[in-house]
Amino acid sequence: MNAAGHEMSNAVEHLLGHCGNLASGERFLLVVDPTTKHLAARFLRAAEALSAVAEVIEIGLADRHGVEPPTAVASRMQHADLVAGLTRMSLAHTRARQALCAAGGRYLSLAGYSENLLRDPCLLADYRGQYRLTRAVAEAFTAGSSVRVAAPGGTDLRLGIAGRVGNCCPGFVDAHCRLGSPPDIEANVSPVEDESEGVAVIDGSVACDAIGLLEVPIRLEIDRGRIVSVTSVRSDYVAGVNELFAAVDDPKSYVLAECGVGLNPLAVLTGNMLTDEGALGCVHFGFGSNITVGGLNDVPFHVDFVIRNANLWIDDRRIIDAGRPCI
Repeated sequence: MNAAGHEMSNAVEHLLGHCGNLASGERFLLVVDPTTKHLAARFLRAAEALSAVAEVIEIGLADRHGVEPPTAVASRMQHADLVAGLTRMSLAHTRARQALCAAGGRYLSLAGYSENLLRDPCLLADYRGQYRLTRAVAEAFTAGSSVRVAAPGGTDLRLGIAGRVGNCCPGFVDAHCRLGSPPDIEANVSPVEDESEGVAVIDGSVACDAIGLLEVPIRLEIDRGRIVSVTSVRSDYVAGVNELFAAVDDPKSYVLAECGVGLNPLAVLTGNMLTDEGALGCVHFGFGSNITVGGLNDVPFHVDFVIRNANLWIDDRRIIDAGRPCI
């Protein structure tokens, strides 16, 4: 095996052992699609090395994040101790994933994985070492009633979060943390759906294949919780964002559904959803579904917009200072 092969094998072993907490005798289900099935053998070998009972199932390629898997696949997920969703589009915001976790199973969301990502050092982060910080930010969200996010590029956005629970997403799963999305380490909250107001100037990325890393910012105007205007000096960016939402053909896709803080110290922006939303120094806004993470917006769509070097306050307490946690 060459050096690149060793790097990828080490990453997969870290994912299943450190992040997945996969133990001897447990049932492991790997869900792949046509774009990721070539990676399956590495995961099956790593699972078998841990003496797990492993199987793989292939589903069709979804056209967006949040699309439910086939009913038969959702049923098989309920019989696994650990499921890894190694698919192009994320299953994390689906009812099938929610049902698995409610039944006591664990889910690793590995959306958008490739050989390049499996060689990225960010996958080898000490996820458990970041848990205390991630939990502290999540608890601050739970205790708060409002969030303000501001950044040098022009972002100034206020969100109502009274009654909403902060989500601790440390990138590993166990009996207490049922959902993990390594290399994403984050804490997030679902704002009250009609209580976000202001402007978000997106200068990091739009975590989808059509746009990815940004060369110039995209300005989103938010009124009563929804995007009402998309502008940029790049007309193709505007067209790309508009097409992304228009493809869903549901006004609920425009709802600001999530505010998240990235906490992986080894992650840098790449245009990939999991590296970008978890990158330390970044805050992201998710639009669309939040029904499985503490909100009320139910739509088969979710996309994240990432900003750099943000400042974030919960009530009057500064939590993030120029991208750095100060909690």
